[in-house]
Amino acid sequence: MQPRILFQTLAIGEHRLDAQTSHHLAVVLRAQAGQLVTLFDGQGQEGQGKITAVQRSEVTVCVTAVEHVLRESPLAITVVQSLCTGDKMDWVIQKATELGAAVIVPLAAARSVLKLEGVRAAKRVAHWAATAQAASAQSGRTLVPRIRPIQTLHEVLDEWRHSPSPKTGVHLDPFAAQGLSEAQISGPITLMIGPEAGWSDDEEVLMQRAGFRSVRCGPRILRTETAALVALTALAIRAGEF
Repeated sequence: MQPRILFQTLAIGEHRLDAQTSHHLAVVLRAQAGQLVTLFDGQGQEGQGKITAVQRSEVTVCVTAVEHVLRESPLAITVVQSLCTGDKMDWVIQKATELGAAVIVPLAAARSVLKLEGVRAAKRVAHWAATAQAASAQSGRTLVPRIRPIQTLHEVLDEWRHSPSPKTGVHLDPFAAQGLSEAQISGPITLMIGPEAGWSDDEEVLMQRAGFRSVRCGPRILRTETAALVALTALAIRAGEF
């Protein structure tokens, strides 16, 4: 499979790639002049090109065609993922991108074990944005999902209340009476995923008052890093993507 490269000023013609991308192509992938590559701008456009010159820190690509390509979910899903420990957040960002999430919001939930503030939080969000870019390139997406700054539940709910209608708000609860396959859902969708220890009682009340519905994903309790991916897959099936 030919390499896919994020290049935000995509247009027909010859382009020099940045040093990091050039190094990856020249050193890691051992690209050669004449090799075909695909460039995408993260905003829905994709271009076909050919490598015309290769150096360790500068690769030149000639783009011969650019077109608008849509490979996005029709549901416009925002995943609000409670912060989780270790490399679980990286996993969620990567797989949610592959499964078509449009926006991913890291959430500082009441029971989140991981605590991030200030510079540490900014660095981690930048890292997650890079993870989403790489996953978009690998999965063939032409849009890169937006990774929002870490937010509190109050901030997420306040923004959701003021967003345009119609919209659907769902929070996953393994003990909910209604399953995801039964719920009446239309896009855009905001999907709330709780932390390892689950939502607090106060958080559940706040989400319900804001208009979020409580649904379950099957008869088993899923880990926080699994829940969003199962829900995204189920929604994709409902939308006819499979």
